[in-house]
Amino acid sequence: MKATDGKAQLEVQDEIVEDTIHEKSKVGTWISVGVVGAVILATYFILFGLYMARV
Repeated sequence: MKATDGKAQLEVQDEIVEDTIHEKSKVGTWISVGVVGAVILATYFILFGLYMARV
């Protein structure tokens, strides 16, 4: 799609910027999910290790 007038070009640029921000947002979400998962796993292994040391 070739935009000839300035308004159409600005709309296309805004869509590109929104897509880029959305992609960065997704990356941040997956990093957060990974961190939370790692904390849950670490807690599980610590509690399991303490339980096994008790037995």
